[in-house]
Amino acid sequence: MSDDVENSGSGRKKGRLRKWLLIALAAVIVLGGASYTGIAYLNNLPPFEPSGPTPEEIAAERVAQEQAMQQDLTERFVTFPQAFTFNVQDGTRMHMMQIEVALMVIGPQNEELAKQHSSLIQAVISEVTARQTYASLVNQTGRQRLKRLLLEAIRSKMSGVVQRPVVEQVLFTNFVMQ
Repeated sequence: MSDDVENSGSGRKKGRLRKWLLIALAAVIVLGGASYTGIAYLNNLPPFEPSGPTPEEIAAERVAQEQAMQQDLTERFVTFPQAFTFNVQDGTRMHMMQIEVALMVIGPQNEELAKQHSSLIQAVISEVTARQTYASLVNQTGRQRLKRLLLEAIRSKMSGVVQRPVVEQVLFTNFVMQ
């Protein structure tokens, strides 16, 4: 009987020991899982990876966009195939004026728009230049005023057609008056 009592006490101790070992093992598994979850969340490891691009990819994309914008912001020049020839009045006498005009635009989109609407721009140049007098164009300030008038008229007309001014500057490549 004493063997039975001893065996049953030893069995209880073994049962308790197993119970505590299972509890300890479960605690280690739970704590390990919780630790991994916390570390994974903080370091963006699976299953907490961000769904979007990485910061390096975002930075590379921004650099590419900036380079494309810099390329688009280059000055381009639109010229016309023939010179503009006009008669300007000086009191009772008529003078002949011939100008060659180049338009400075920024970017390929504006260049294409200026080329596409070149007939309209030529009509505006003809209209503005026909209203000038010989005396107003003789000196440098008169020519600068003509450039400003041409720029304002072209911008106004282009804004009405394509909703943006398109032309940045009007340049005379040749200016002859007789």
